[in-house]
Amino acid sequence: MSRYRGPATLISSDGAEVEVYVDLRAKQREWSGTATIGDFDGTGLDDRTLRFPDGREAQVTLGDSAAWSGSDVITLVGTGPPPFP
Repeated sequence: MSRYRGPATLISSDGAEVEVYVDLRAKQREWSGTATIGDFDGTGLDDRTLRFPDGREAQVTLGDSAAWSGSDVITLVGTGPPPFP
């Protein structure tokens, strides 16, 4: 099982970008995890793009969110192979 914890950018379908901190895990060709977002408007949750600091990108579907210590924690489910080792 591989894992990535660190910064990323969540990009909406209209091109808006927000910096996030992700904690992702992969098992074989499935991956998922959470993103911690400071000021997040989850209106119209849909598929988004997640960009990593090295420029790699992957499609994610946003799931449930929960307010936690002034931030939102959003679940992410990845599409395709994991974009991290």
